[in-house]
Amino acid sequence: MKKNTTLYLIVGLVIVVSLIILVFGIFFLNNRDPRQTFLTYHLRFSQVSTLSKDDPVKVNGVKLGKVENIALHKNGVLVRIALRNDIQIPIDSDIRVQNIGLLGERQIGMVLGDSLRAFSAGDTIRGNFDAGIAEVMGMAGEVLDSAKILMSVVHQMLDSTIATQDFRDRFNRILAKAEDLEDKAIFLINRADPVLQSSLRGLSNATVKLNEILDENKEPLKNLVADANSLLGNAGTLIHGADTAVQKVLSLTGKLEGQNNTLGILLNDRKLYDELSTTIGSADSLFRLIIKDGLDVKLSFW
Repeated sequence: MKKNTTLYLIVGLVIVVSLIILVFGIFFLNNRDPRQTFLTYHLRFSQVSTLSKDDPVKVNGVKLGKVENIALHKNGVLVRIALRNDIQIPIDSDIRVQNIGLLGERQIGMVLGDSLRAFSAGDTIRGNFDAGIAEVMGMAGEVLDSAKILMSVVHQMLDSTIATQDFRDRFNRILAKAEDLEDKAIFLINRADPVLQSSLRGLSNATVKLNEILDENKEPLKNLVADANSLLGNAGTLIHGADTAVQKVLSLTGKLEGQNNTLGILLNDRKLYDELSTTIGSADSLFRLIIKDGLDVKLSFW
């Protein structure tokens, strides 16, 4: 009887130890401490690529949680994560799906912000997606396809232009003309260079001499400028006097043309003008007759 009791105790102890080992093994494989509790958050991304369940969630590079579920949600992807309850996520934190391996392995990386406000457990947080090797390879394939199309178009253009004999002949003629123009331009430059250099030297010498003349005649030039300024002042006075005289002449002319003065009336009377002309003509005839025949005066006395 004692042997059976001992056997039962040993079997029970083995079973209990096995259960303890099993439980700790499960937590160990899941990288979870049975003494810790976790909070659930929902992260929304435009896409997650190869991210899968149980992928790590790292906060500032430290693994503090894991992905629990991935599901489509409207026009994006909703990821449920479990994060240690002692971690607060400020509202200005940067959350991304990141590439961590050459084979396209993914993780969720968080860089905590400085805000005093934090998300609560169960909140839905907007995250970003970082392109990895898989996306780069896909874009590289698209680029290669575009490059193939571009090369095909380039080959067609070359076949229709440079590859034709007519184009090569015209190109060779243009090249020959260009070389000829280059030779002529070099010849002209070589001929004009001495003349240009001489002209520049002459201009430099003339500038030096002009500066010397200006330096020598600085005082006379100042006096001349002063006289010119004085003359301009006198000219202003003369112009003012001339303007005054013109105004007086215009006033006198207006009076002569008016009908409210004697001279204006005489000047504007056509009949008086005709009578004066007739009188002057008669007087002129009389004087001519006197000059020709002399003056014969007869006096009669009664």
